[in-house]
Amino acid sequence: MSNIPSMKQEKISTLQALLTVTSTVYAVGIVSLPRTIAEKTQTPDVWQGLLLASLLGVGIVFIHVKLCRRFPGKTFYELNPVIAGKFIGLLINIAFIVHCTMICSFVCRMMAEFLKGLALERTPISMILLPFLLLIGYLTWGGLHAMVRLIELFFPLTLIVFLLLVVLNVNHFNLDNLRPVFHKGWRPIFESLKVIPFSTMGFESILILTNVMTHPQKAWKAGSIGYSIAMGLYILMVTMVVGCMSVEEVSRLQWPVVSFAQQIEFPGAFLERFEILFIILWTIKIFMTASNYYFYIVTGISQLTQKWNGYICYLPLIILFCLSMYPQNFVEIGNFDKIIGYFGIAVCAVVPLVLLVISMVFHRTENNPDGKQ
Repeated sequence: MSNIPSMKQEKISTLQALLTVTSTVYAVGIVSLPRTIAEKTQTPDVWQGLLLASLLGVGIVFIHVKLCRRFPGKTFYELNPVIAGKFIGLLINIAFIVHCTMICSFVCRMMAEFLKGLALERTPISMILLPFLLLIGYLTWGGLHAMVRLIELFFPLTLIVFLLLVVLNVNHFNLDNLRPVFHKGWRPIFESLKVIPFSTMGFESILILTNVMTHPQKAWKAGSIGYSIAMGLYILMVTMVVGCMSVEEVSRLQWPVVSFAQQIEFPGAFLERFEILFIILWTIKIFMTASNYYFYIVTGISQLTQKWNGYICYLPLIILFCLSMYPQNFVEIGNFDKIIGYFGIAVCAVVPLVLLVISMVFHRTENNPDGKQ
């Protein structure tokens, strides 16, 4: 593998960037998100909070694109020192790498817990994680093109299974389970915003992808459409799950989407267990999401050290494995989820907004890094 400067010459299309954003956002949260929202709201108003979060997320994507477009050819890791100075820029870069590391480790742990609970009951968590992490490192070794090509290959399959899951459950849908609307006003909706930050993360992908696009001027199109598709899928799934099973039932299930898939019945016992197909393709989907975040980690470390080699690609896996194994139960996993969500909002929403304001106020751009008039 060549060094990091040549890696920056890899370019992806607008469609590839769009699919990468979508696959990063729409991830592990889907299997448990209906339960967490139902527990928090205790009302049928489960989709309004997601819709509000989606609008805020699209606004953050706009901020990210505006920031990156002011520094064409520079990655997010390179523009931070230009705007905030070397020391503060280094701290921001480290915080972003830590954020990606936390998300990647959490996604891997949730995947392992999911598979252990449903298919691999006697297999230790560590033995599920190890091959998964090694495959992530191997994919990252292939570079950006390998990552986006995998997404292009599997995204249509995961989308088809998702849509089948929704369509085949239409006969179980009861609109009364989503009524009354706004029964307790706006308070439950705003309360639900406290438990969904992690599930709405992924918009930060555009910070990395904008200036590696063949047409970076289309980054807003790729980011906004990609993020909207992912959040649209979230809203559709949460609405369908609650509409088919009610808020009370969903709030008592550990993996409500799996129970949702188990409701599907085919005439003549054909494809009796549809949830198996969902689990397989969902695992592939998680692999894509974890690989995306791991690529962002490796890219950050590589650009900070100006190196790209086997050590850079595989050593962070040790940290990921330790972090993934740290939570001892689902309570600690839930607490880890909240920490990641709030930390991610600070690093990926607040910090880019501040950087954009500074760059505009002091006229700092690629051609004028010192802000001179």
